[in-house]
Amino acid sequence: MRSHYRLLSFDGDMTLWDFEAGMRASLDATRRLLIERRPQMADTLADIQPMIAIRDRLLADPGAAGLSFAEIRRRAFQTLLAEYDAPDDALAAELYDAYLQHRFDTTPLYADTAALFTSLDPALCLALLSNGNTHPKHLGIADRFDVIAFADDTHRPKPAPDLFEYAFERLGCRADETMHIGDSLETDIAGANTVGATSVWLNRDGRPNDTAIVPDHTVASLAELDALR
Repeated sequence: MRSHYRLLSFDGDMTLWDFEAGMRASLDATRRLLIERRPQMADTLADIQPMIAIRDRLLADPGAAGLSFAEIRRRAFQTLLAEYDAPDDALAAELYDAYLQHRFDTTPLYADTAALFTSLDPALCLALLSNGNTHPKHLGIADRFDVIAFADDTHRPKPAPDLFEYAFERLGCRADETMHIGDSLETDIAGANTVGATSVWLNRDGRPNDTAIVPDHTVASLAELDALR
């Protein structure tokens, strides 16, 4: 894909790789590990729904504002043990480590991701700007990016401008030379719109836009980016 843009920036989770599939498979593997350690929890943990419910509850807690997704997940395992059996911080840490390693090992790339990289103009700069914690090295694509940046103590998560501005500074590109592609209206599209980059909403599932956030473009597949050059 040849382009008048100098920089393409991408979200990671649910944009380049299927985080949801990896997360669910990894929670199930961790659930089975927990039952090995605590057999009395087998009836309670017939599936992963209690684990998801606790995470969602923690995410919705105003007191969790500013916590990383990694910290939320750690606390979710602590809460699961405390509420359904007995507190055990050491076991919670073991579960978190097992969950994370399984997710890094098994999260799949979308089929259109590999094809995208082969079609791009080599002169384009590429950046990964993620609020998550899956490093593309675990999926074998880290070498595709000129900049990889995650929300952390020095970079506020999207839609804050920090990750975008970091990429602009590192690569010597301007916002009006940048196209940002992501699946989240609230983080990716709002963030790109705020800094003045071209925003592309990757809407793989045909979800309705029930927000006031307006992307510059909407695509159902990364293959459609070629038409936006």
